[in-house]
Amino acid sequence: MKKVISLMILGISLIFLASCSKQNNLAGKYYNVYDENAKLILEINGDSGKFYKEGTHSITDVDTKNQSFTFSSNGREYVVTYTLSEDGTLKYDTGSFMTGSNKFVAYKKNSEAYKKVMK
Repeated sequence: MKKVISLMILGISLIFLASCSKQNNLAGKYYNVYDENAKLILEINGDSGKFYKEGTHSITDVDTKNQSFTFSSNGREYVVTYTLSEDGTLKYDTGSFMTGSNKFVAYKKNSEAYKKVMK
């Protein structure tokens, strides 16, 4: 009986770990694509990275649970919210960082979406 319960707990744990590992992993390089030309816009490595919008900005916090990251510019911090699709499409909103349009789309390097948009 103890073995059966132990196996059930192990099975549930594996399911939980598998679902957590499929969470929105933002790690990688993302490109804006215009007229089949790709320009690096975002590099994420763990909880930090670089954001290349209106200059180069250090990312100080990546929060995959709340789908946001924080970067600083001119002594002020900005929070960018995002959604990342399974195909590698990243839709992000820079909030108050820029005037005018602040919603953008980028593509993860070598993802399905990147390959499709580069054709």
